[in-house]
Amino acid sequence: MFIKEAGIYNFRLSNYFLSVGIMKVITVTIDGENYNFATHENQTGLYVRGTTAPAAENKVIVVTVPRVIVVTRNNGDILFILRGAEKDEYSVITAQKLYDKLAYQWFEPLADNYRELLYVNTSDDVKEAYRHFTWEDIDKFACVDRFALSYHKNMPGDWKKNPEGGAGYLLTMIEGMPYWCDAIGQIPFAVDTYRLHKNIPETINTGIAWGTGIAKDAFMKNKDYSNKYDNFFVLRGALYAAKKFTYEISPHRDNYPSVNVVENIQPINASLLGQAISQQDFDNYAIWNKKR
Repeated sequence: MFIKEAGIYNFRLSNYFLSVGIMKVITVTIDGENYNFATHENQTGLYVRGTTAPAAENKVIVVTVPRVIVVTRNNGDILFILRGAEKDEYSVITAQKLYDKLAYQWFEPLADNYRELLYVNTSDDVKEAYRHFTWEDIDKFACVDRFALSYHKNMPGDWKKNPEGGAGYLLTMIEGMPYWCDAIGQIPFAVDTYRLHKNIPETINTGIAWGTGIAKDAFMKNKDYSNKYDNFFVLRGALYAAKKFTYEISPHRDNYPSVNVVENIQPINASLLGQAISQQDFDNYAIWNKKR
């Protein structure tokens, strides 16, 4: 039997039968309790398994529905499960609707609309829902030296659209962790911008000014001072670039006040890109938050 709404349910068992053989059933442990989620004919819900009994016994089972958000593909296959906040109820929603209508995210705890990630389905059934990468792959793309204009929407530096990057997908999987593709797409922009300005705050300010990636918005000064994940991923990229690229600056012999700048690349672990923004880095660099 499927449950699609939140609450505490009393089910009177009868001779109702649903063949488990044609369903996909996933068992997920949430706060120490096991819950079965089933997908059947493109519909997904909490599945309660019981046994039949004579009606005269008046047998009742009590089911407590967890406050979770079950995120699925359009065909009902479960992608991942988020813990709901107080305002949320148990729900089943496609990833596209989660992105379009709720804008929830599970990878930056200090950013708006954060929901804790409880479960990720790693079965082969859902692999094609994602673009799959390692952090080394992201580093490789981000460290290509490009013109600043190439990071505009649909240009070669636009990772989420580039065939070597997100390729227009909604979701990417990086070393076992799902992300919205547009979040990861901020990293190459941030790394390149840091190499231009050699300064974290200026990189953040540039990200705020070009938040939409559309030149018209930047010229109209439609700046993004929101506390959403976009600015956090610009900061991730800037922090990473500050560790990877160092600079030696010396006076130019023949053309004062010009200077010579030599960029040095440091050997650092690309998995640093997978670290959420800490409270200390937020306090130091979240310029957008100070201007809200």
